[in-house]
Amino acid sequence: MADIVYNDSSINDIEDNCTTSDSNLQTSVSATARFWILVFLEIPSIFCSIFLLYNLCFDRTLRQLLNNHVIIVILIVGLFSQATDISNYLTYLRLGYVWPQTAINCYIWWFVGATAYNLLGMLMAWTSIERHIIIFHHQWLNTQKKRICIHYIPLISIISYACIFYIVCVFFVSCDSTPYYTEYWCYGPCYLGIFGLNIYDTFVNVIRVIRQKQRLRQQIQWFKYRRMIIQVVSCSLLYLLFNIPLMSMYLGLIFGLPYGATGEFEIFIYFFACFIPVLMPFICLGSSKEIWIKMKKMVRIQHIINKVSPQVLQHN
Repeated sequence: MADIVYNDSSINDIEDNCTTSDSNLQTSVSATARFWILVFLEIPSIFCSIFLLYNLCFDRTLRQLLNNHVIIVILIVGLFSQATDISNYLTYLRLGYVWPQTAINCYIWWFVGATAYNLLGMLMAWTSIERHIIIFHHQWLNTQKKRICIHYIPLISIISYACIFYIVCVFFVSCDSTPYYTEYWCYGPCYLGIFGLNIYDTFVNVIRVIRQKQRLRQQIQWFKYRRMIIQVVSCSLLYLLFNIPLMSMYLGLIFGLPYGATGEFEIFIYFFACFIPVLMPFICLGSSKEIWIKMKKMVRIQHIINKVSPQVLQHN
């Protein structure tokens, strides 16, 4: 889930007005409707993720394709997000408070929510760059040493950086505040009240979005690797669609916009951010040519078996 960002000057305003603002918004925007919309999408999304991971990991041909490795990581990160972040959000929508009401639950929610959301963005940005390399500079990956340097090390570095950065921010940045179990996301981790970390975290996200949009403009003009381009463009557009409004609001909050000033729009921004990990598996499935070919073969074989079996029984 996206970070709830605020600056030092607005902390007191949040503490005074947060509960009143949230309660008013909750009454005008049905939490029940948001709950059932997410449940309706999340259940098939989880099955879709598991189906894709099974095929991408256990099919040797699919597993060896370099362009599938980032997709595998994206799906795994999405599953972690749905199992922890989205499930906690659903509980909050259903009950009106965080449950279980323990500090460790909030810390885990903070860590998984911040890491998964921002790691997905980093992976999408790297996917755009890597697809560009695969399509236009495939000779850079024609040896094992080159693949390790250009493919595996950057992917491992991105994952390690995100995990280490948010472990430090969530578990080791201390402050006097405690989790608020009546507030969404337990009100947020301490590092969100540190202006320098907020600036760094938000502007890295903004720069990543700008770079990703530039990559999309470059790639959408090329058709040699149509399916590969469709996949990265579809996933990137999904992320950008729900990320740009959130980044815009982050910048506003950092530079003094009061928390809750945008009213229902703010509630919808946080709600729609959940759609990134939930819808990503469907985008990946829809743009995975190899998976569809495999599914068609399975359906064709099953159709032949069903057609032949009655004839064999009648003959016997």
